[in-house]
Amino acid sequence: MEQLNIRAEEERVRLQSGEKPKSRFTSRLQRTAVRLLAGFFALMLCLTLVSRAAEGVTVARVKTQRPKTGILTQRVDLSGTIEPLGDLDLTLPAGIQVTSIRAQAGQRVEPGDPLLELDGAGLDRTMEKLRNDIRLLDLKIQNALSGNSGDDTEAILAAQQALADAQEDYDRLVNSRERAEGRSEEDLLTAQADYDKALEDLEKAEKKALENLVKEAEEKVKGAQKDLEAVQEAAQSAIESAQASLTAAQDSAKAFSEPYYNSVRNLKTAKERLQKAQAELQELQDSGTATEAQLQAAQEKVDAAQAEVDAANWSMESYNYKGDLAVTRAAEELAKVTERQGEKVKKAEQALEEAKAELEKVKKESDVSEEALVVSARSALEGAERALKTAQRGVEDTDVATDEQIFTAGRAVEAAQRAVEQAQRKAEENRLSAAKDQRGREIERLGYESERREQARTLAELERVAAGGGVLTAPIAGTVQSILTETGRTQDGVSVATLSRSDQGFQLEAATDEKSAEKLSLGDQGKVTYHQDGKAREAVGVVSAIGAADDKGQVKVTVTLPEGSYPAGVSAKLELSKRSEQYGACLPLGALRSDGDKDYVLVLQEKNTVMGIEQTVVRVEVTVLDRDSESMAVESSLMGTEQVVTSSSKPIGEGDRVRLETGDK
Repeated sequence: MEQLNIRAEEERVRLQSGEKPKSRFTSRLQRTAVRLLAGFFALMLCLTLVSRAAEGVTVARVKTQRPKTGILTQRVDLSGTIEPLGDLDLTLPAGIQVTSIRAQAGQRVEPGDPLLELDGAGLDRTMEKLRNDIRLLDLKIQNALSGNSGDDTEAILAAQQALADAQEDYDRLVNSRERAEGRSEEDLLTAQADYDKALEDLEKAEKKALENLVKEAEEKVKGAQKDLEAVQEAAQSAIESAQASLTAAQDSAKAFSEPYYNSVRNLKTAKERLQKAQAELQELQDSGTATEAQLQAAQEKVDAAQAEVDAANWSMESYNYKGDLAVTRAAEELAKVTERQGEKVKKAEQALEEAKAELEKVKKESDVSEEALVVSARSALEGAERALKTAQRGVEDTDVATDEQIFTAGRAVEAAQRAVEQAQRKAEENRLSAAKDQRGREIERLGYESERREQARTLAELERVAAGGGVLTAPIAGTVQSILTETGRTQDGVSVATLSRSDQGFQLEAATDEKSAEKLSLGDQGKVTYHQDGKAREAVGVVSAIGAADDKGQVKVTVTLPEGSYPAGVSAKLELSKRSEQYGACLPLGALRSDGDKDYVLVLQEKNTVMGIEQTVVRVEVTVLDRDSESMAVESSLMGTEQVVTSSSKPIGEGDRVRLETGDK
């Protein structure tokens, strides 16, 4: 303590004098080591800064958002024309069989409700007739443009059709021999090819059957090998367990050894006491001077020593018996287990050897003639051989048309050709004589075009009915004013049903695609904008009918307008917004990613590494329940606390490192 006080006083005096303290590193080597250590830490700091800067450049920067509850807004825009409402007569071409009446007068119907059920075969025949009529009208229109009348056109068409039929008959007869020979040759070539293929298939089947047998034998070898390994493993486990039991018994026997030795020592001590007590008793008896009490006491001492000897002897024998019995039983069990498991291993090894022998036998001596593949291929070969013989006989027995038939057909072609030329000459003569009747030909052409438009409209309506399974449905909402009362064939120009509306107002008829139509429901309201008297006007429209998609994917939508006066036939636009139900998890559309037919999002994940906290992204699959122009509602395993990636500075995938931009939530 006195030395410490002296040192403290010296330090106080040095500080008062302003003297600098002596350096603790008096050695040059120590000072060099300090400078090197300081340089090392400075270098590490610089490298860390450079590494952080490089990471900021290469790692993608992402923005995130947590899933939150919300409501989506669906927007639908439709364009169409304003049309007045009124009674609608439904007519069908004559001759179509009405098989069932599905509505009755006075019944209220909605678009798509069934009215009549038609015979499918008759409907198909009517549509085919309409298509032929339209093609004929196209030819009439073309001839009318050339200046020919309808009668002349029909005469030319009839003559041309007769010529085509005669030419077809002639060509069929002329080429009958060639076609017959060609077909026979083709049949022969086909049969030969089938035979060759069947022969090749038989060879492949034999090879495949052998491969299957070898593969089956190899699988048996593999199975036997696995069984052997399993049996060996089980045997090893059982033997180890029995060995452990023996070791435990031996350890237990060792635990009994110390008490046993104590019992031996106690027995020896007790015997020594017994001998001493017996000697004392004998000495008293031999002296002849001992009293009865002394003899009695000496005898009791001898009896007590004898009892102590008996107790020590019993204890020693008890300890020795317990330890030996447990060890003996454990050793016997180990021997039994070893023997049993050895037999199992031997059987497994024998099974493996048998499987290997079977495999070698299959590779060398296998007969695959009775295998199902080979039997089937041989049967196919026999059938192909019979077909080949039949084709060879067909080539030999081919019949051809006679020369007389060919000659007669040629004369018919010449006559038809003359009839065409005659009809064309007559048409030309009529055209020249009627050249001044330009207005009449124009009226005739317009009539053909008008008829064609009507036929095309009727065909389109029938095709819509056919697409609906032959059921004529209500195209608008209304009341059935009249309808057929009994089944039967339709009549030309007679209405099969009449639909009327009670409001007699106006409606907007528009068309949209199927996807947009799926967002609409009957009763949806929206803003209808149109122009009247040069001014833009608005009204609230209600979706009253949604039709079925046509072959182009367009759906007809009817929007009922409120009471009032509207310009018929003007264009109008419906703007409709619908709010969805409350969803539990909504995210921006930018978070959605797709991989084939699966949708998923990337979720930010942090983990501790030797370089600190590292941010990566993991994939979480989602099901999109609904969406609008900006957001989507999803169903997934997200709990609502995750940070879902909504955008990134570069493409990223699952497991990529990212950096969260400041301010993200």
